[in-house]
Amino acid sequence: MNNLKEQIHDVSNPLDLMLDPEYMQQAIAAEDEVGGNIGAGLDWTPLIGKLLSDLPLLGRLTTLRISLNREARLNIEVLNLGDGTKQISRVARACIKNRLLAPTDTAIPHIKAVLSQDDLYTEEFISDRQVLKSLLKELLTDSDREEIAAAGASLIRTRIVSEFNFTQEVLL
Repeated sequence: MNNLKEQIHDVSNPLDLMLDPEYMQQAIAAEDEVGGNIGAGLDWTPLIGKLLSDLPLLGRLTTLRISLNREARLNIEVLNLGDGTKQISRVARACIKNRLLAPTDTAIPHIKAVLSQDDLYTEEFISDRQVLKSLLKELLTDSDREEIAAAGASLIRTRIVSEFNFTQEVLL
Protein backbone atom coordinates (compact mmCIF):
# COMPACT_ATOMS: atom_id res chain seq x y z
CA MET A 1 0.00 0.00 0.00
CA ASN A 2 2.87 2.41 0.77
CA ASN A 3 4.32 1.76 -2.68
CA LEU A 4 0.94 2.78 -4.12
CA LYS A 5 1.00 6.08 -2.19
CA GLU A 6 4.59 6.78 -3.23
CA GLN A 7 3.70 6.09 -6.85
CA ILE A 8 0.82 8.58 -6.69
CA HIS A 9 3.08 11.33 -5.30
CA ASP A 10 5.79 10.72 -7.93
CA VAL A 11 3.47 11.25 -10.91
CA SER A 12 3.22 14.68 -12.50
CA ASN A 13 -0.13 13.89 -14.12
CA PRO A 14 -2.33 11.68 -11.91
CA LEU A 15 -4.44 10.65 -14.91
CA ASP A 16 -1.39 8.81 -16.25
CA LEU A 17 -1.84 6.34 -13.40
CA MET A 18 -5.02 5.06 -15.05
CA LEU A 19 -2.92 3.88 -18.00
CA ASP A 20 -0.28 2.20 -15.83
CA PRO A 21 -1.10 -1.56 -15.52
CA GLU A 22 1.15 -2.00 -12.45
CA TYR A 23 -0.59 0.86 -10.63
CA MET A 24 -4.02 -0.50 -11.53
CA GLN A 25 -3.10 -3.94 -10.14
CA GLN A 26 -1.93 -2.33 -6.89
CA ALA A 27 -5.07 -0.21 -6.70
CA ILE A 28 -7.28 -3.28 -7.19
CA ALA A 29 -5.33 -5.13 -4.49
CA ALA A 30 -5.71 -2.18 -2.11
CA GLU A 31 -9.45 -2.11 -2.75
CA ASP A 32 -9.66 -5.87 -2.16
CA GLU A 33 -7.86 -5.43 1.19
CA VAL A 34 -10.77 -3.37 2.50
CA GLY A 35 -13.48 -5.44 0.88
CA GLY A 36 -14.10 -2.91 -1.86
CA ASN A 37 -15.23 -0.36 0.71
CA ILE A 38 -13.37 2.72 -0.45
CA GLY A 39 -15.50 5.81 -0.21
CA ALA A 40 -15.37 9.56 0.06
CA GLY A 41 -17.28 12.03 2.13
CA LEU A 42 -19.25 11.40 5.30
CA ASP A 43 -20.37 7.89 6.15
CA TRP A 44 -24.14 8.11 6.51
CA THR A 45 -24.48 4.33 6.96
CA PRO A 46 -25.34 4.46 10.69
CA LEU A 47 -28.38 6.58 9.85
CA ILE A 48 -29.93 4.00 7.57
CA GLY A 49 -32.87 2.58 9.44
CA LYS A 50 -32.78 5.21 12.19
CA LEU A 51 -33.26 8.18 9.92
CA LEU A 52 -33.53 6.82 6.42
CA SER A 53 -35.83 4.07 5.34
CA ASP A 54 -35.65 5.10 1.69
CA LEU A 55 -32.12 4.80 0.24
CA PRO A 56 -32.65 7.41 -2.51
CA LEU A 57 -32.98 9.99 0.26
CA LEU A 58 -29.42 9.20 1.32
CA GLY A 59 -28.01 11.40 -1.44
CA ARG A 60 -30.05 14.31 -0.14
CA LEU A 61 -28.25 14.30 3.20
CA THR A 62 -25.16 15.88 1.65
CA THR A 63 -27.25 18.59 0.00
CA LEU A 64 -29.04 19.15 3.30
CA ARG A 65 -25.78 19.41 5.24
CA ILE A 66 -24.32 21.89 2.72
CA SER A 67 -27.53 23.93 2.84
CA LEU A 68 -27.63 23.98 6.64
CA ASN A 69 -23.95 25.02 6.77
CA ARG A 70 -24.67 27.83 4.33
CA GLU A 71 -27.70 28.99 6.32
CA ALA A 72 -25.72 28.98 9.56
CA ARG A 73 -22.92 31.00 7.91
CA LEU A 74 -25.40 33.55 6.51
CA ASN A 75 -26.97 33.98 9.94
CA ILE A 76 -23.55 34.40 11.57
CA GLU A 77 -22.45 36.94 8.93
CA VAL A 78 -25.45 39.12 9.81
CA LEU A 79 -23.94 39.54 13.30
CA ASN A 80 -20.96 41.45 11.80
CA LEU A 81 -18.34 39.72 13.93
CA GLY A 82 -15.57 40.38 11.44
CA ASP A 83 -12.67 37.94 11.52
CA GLY A 84 -14.51 35.75 14.03
CA THR A 85 -17.12 34.79 11.46
CA LYS A 86 -14.95 32.04 9.96
CA GLN A 87 -14.15 30.40 13.30
CA ILE A 88 -17.73 30.62 14.55
CA SER A 89 -18.97 29.19 11.24
CA ARG A 90 -16.46 26.35 11.58
CA VAL A 91 -17.84 25.48 15.02
CA ALA A 92 -21.40 25.71 13.71
CA ARG A 93 -20.55 23.36 10.81
CA ALA A 94 -19.09 20.83 13.24
CA CYS A 95 -22.23 20.98 15.40
CA ILE A 96 -24.47 20.54 12.35
CA LYS A 97 -22.42 17.60 11.11
CA ASN A 98 -22.52 15.93 14.52
CA ARG A 99 -26.28 16.41 14.83
CA LEU A 100 -26.90 15.01 11.36
CA LEU A 101 -24.71 11.99 12.11
CA ALA A 102 -26.31 11.49 15.53
CA PRO A 103 -29.65 13.31 15.55
CA THR A 104 -31.76 13.57 18.68
CA ASP A 105 -35.02 11.65 18.73
CA THR A 106 -36.96 14.90 18.54
CA ALA A 107 -34.98 16.11 15.50
CA ILE A 108 -35.43 12.92 13.44
CA PRO A 109 -39.02 13.61 12.27
CA HIS A 110 -38.03 17.13 11.21
CA ILE A 111 -35.03 15.87 9.25
CA LYS A 112 -37.17 13.20 7.58
CA ALA A 113 -39.78 15.80 6.65
CA VAL A 114 -37.18 18.02 4.96
CA LEU A 115 -35.51 15.07 3.21
CA SER A 116 -38.83 13.97 1.74
CA GLN A 117 -39.76 17.36 0.22
CA ASP A 118 -38.85 16.83 -3.44
CA ASP A 119 -39.28 20.50 -4.36
CA LEU A 120 -36.40 21.50 -2.05
CA TYR A 121 -33.82 19.45 -3.97
CA THR A 122 -33.93 21.00 -7.44
CA GLU A 123 -30.67 22.96 -7.09
CA GLU A 124 -27.23 22.32 -5.58
CA PHE A 125 -28.46 23.64 -2.22
CA ILE A 126 -31.83 24.28 -0.60
CA SER A 127 -32.84 27.88 -1.22
CA ASP A 128 -35.85 27.97 1.14
CA ARG A 129 -34.18 29.69 4.09
CA GLN A 130 -37.28 29.45 6.27
CA VAL A 131 -37.20 25.64 6.05
CA LEU A 132 -33.50 25.64 6.91
CA LYS A 133 -33.93 28.03 9.87
CA SER A 134 -36.74 25.89 11.20
CA LEU A 135 -34.66 22.72 10.86
CA LEU A 136 -31.64 24.34 12.52
CA LYS A 137 -33.87 25.26 15.44
CA GLU A 138 -34.89 21.61 15.84
CA LEU A 139 -31.53 20.08 14.94
CA LEU A 140 -29.16 22.03 17.18
CA THR A 141 -29.32 21.43 20.91
CA ASP A 142 -28.87 24.05 23.61
CA SER A 143 -25.34 22.76 24.17
CA ASP A 144 -24.61 23.22 20.43
CA ARG A 145 -25.85 26.81 20.61
CA GLU A 146 -23.70 27.40 23.70
CA GLU A 147 -20.66 25.94 21.92
CA ILE A 148 -21.19 28.23 18.94
CA ALA A 149 -21.71 31.25 21.22
CA ALA A 150 -18.61 30.35 23.26
CA ALA A 151 -16.53 30.31 20.08
CA GLY A 152 -17.76 33.81 19.32
CA ALA A 153 -17.22 35.06 22.87
CA SER A 154 -13.70 33.62 22.92
CA LEU A 155 -12.77 35.36 19.68
CA ILE A 156 -14.20 38.68 20.80
CA ARG A 157 -12.37 38.38 24.14
CA THR A 158 -9.10 37.61 22.35
CA ARG A 159 -9.51 40.61 20.06
CA ILE A 160 -10.28 42.98 22.94
CA VAL A 161 -7.33 41.75 25.01
CA SER A 162 -5.07 42.01 21.98
CA GLU A 163 -6.31 45.51 21.16
CA PHE A 164 -5.64 46.77 24.69
CA ASN A 165 -2.28 45.03 25.05
CA PHE A 166 -0.14 48.04 24.25
CA THR A 167 3.42 47.14 23.40
CA GLN A 168 4.72 50.69 23.78
CA GLU A 169 4.18 53.00 26.70
CA VAL A 170 2.01 55.95 25.90
CA LEU A 171 3.70 59.24 26.77
CA LEU A 172 1.50 61.81 28.40
